Amino acid sequence: KRVLRLSNLDKPFWPDEGITKGDLLAYYRDVARVAVPHVKDRPFTLKRYPNGWQGDFFFQKDAPAGMPDWMPTVEIEVSTREKPRRRRKIKAPLVNDELGLLWVVNMGCIDLNTWYSRVDKLDRPDFVLFDLDPSPDVGFPETVQVALLVKEALDALGLQSFCKTSGADGIHVLVPIERRHTYDDTRQFAEIVAGALASTHRGLVTTEWSKSKRKGVLIDANQNGEGKTIASVYSVRPKAGAPVSTPLRWDEVNESLDPGAFTMDVVRRRVDERGDLFEGVLKVRQSLGAALRSIR
Repeated sequence: KRVLRLSNLDKPFWPDEGITKGDLLAYYRDVARVAVPHVKDRPFTLKRYPNGWQGDFFFQKDAPAGMPDWMPTVEIEVSTREKPRRRRKIKAPLVNDELGLLWVVNMGCIDLNTWYSRVDKLDRPDFVLFDLDPSPDVGFPETVQVALLVKEALDALGLQSFCKTSGADGIHVLVPIERRHTYDDTRQFAEIVAGALASTHRGLVTTEWSKSKRKGVLIDANQNGEGKTIASVYSVRPKAGAPVSTPLRWDEVNESLDPGAFTMDVVRRRVDERGDLFEGVLKVRQSLGAALRSIR
């Protein structure tokens, strides 16, 4: 009873690489079984690139006109961009199955941007995010070093963590948690860990948000906030070569790691061979209480 009509399948989305919109849709259909569980029941922000990754893009948080009636939505409050800021209610789309996934991609969404929490507990995130973003004076090898330092700190606190390439220049480290902690809890936890690493590894780790003053790899704790979105695992990123935000085993996080090597074809093969390496983010539940008490 649900019909999805795909359009402009031959449209070049990465002209230099010969990758079309149809190729992008085919990739997402192939990985839907592992991608959908990570975006299901989370408010979804459409970041639309109607003319491919190098073209203009725009955001839509509210369900766009003409969205199929079989696409579920959730009513949420969001802050407006204009000043003074105000709150308004919107109906955010939910991408809960393969057909919904293909609909948002057909609308020009290259990557999948969702909240950290789900509709039944919107104020309770599922994970803490350590977003590692290298400054211009360092590169990806330093980002790998910092990811391993973050893991070491989390291991010392008895917390299991999972790593993925951001699909751009950075690395995302996620700590799955019980859904009883607030966004303030997760931001504070990330801030304390990031601050400790920045003070003990000066020049390599920084918490300086201003790019002009920043040196080293930024651990951006501020990404832990209600309404913030993350490019979900298995997202193709709007970058040259169409790299994918790819889950990794920790033993793969080393000096030979190349984020650009994770193309759509490579990720397809990895999923076929290894399944979902990020499954633990959905299944592991850990308390932040003891860890927060020990580091405050």
